[in-house]
Amino acid sequence: MTNTGRAERRAEQTADHTADHTAQRHSAAALEPQQSGPLSGPRSGPWSVRTTQPRRGRVALEVYEHGELLDVMVASTLSTALLRGARRCIRGGRPAGFAWGRLPADGSLPVVAFTGGWLGRSRQSARVVPLADAFWLAWADEPCGGVLVQHGDEPPTRLRAGRAS
Repeated sequence: MTNTGRAERRAEQTADHTADHTAQRHSAAALEPQQSGPLSGPRSGPWSVRTTQPRRGRVALEVYEHGELLDVMVASTLSTALLRGARRCIRGGRPAGFAWGRLPADGSLPVVAFTGGWLGRSRQSARVVPLADAFWLAWADEPCGGVLVQHGDEPPTRLRAGRAS
């Protein structure tokens, strides 16, 4: 095969791969919860997410901070970890916390709380929304140093929130 033939074949494969994916980009603030009650997105924060749904394969979640890719998660049955990441920031004088993870096998939402104060003893309930039937996002417009996630009778999972630049 000539170099020209290889280049044409590679270009066709790239076009096919690109056509097999549909992507949706969401501002974390614009997401509407799929549960009852008047919940709104975070008042501040540099985060956005994007989901991709391939025609073949698994859905993926991309998390961005200030437009830079921060994390990528792919729906999987191999991992049962509910909590993937947590971030915090103060923007415009207002604190905000943001966390994301994988939905439990039964598809229900986990209970998420942001922690703060001395030794993380204070807790602020988080607003939680499902996304793409595989992931969840949570936020709170309060100071936070970490996040606590629990589902059913399982012990809670804790993670210290990283600081957004």
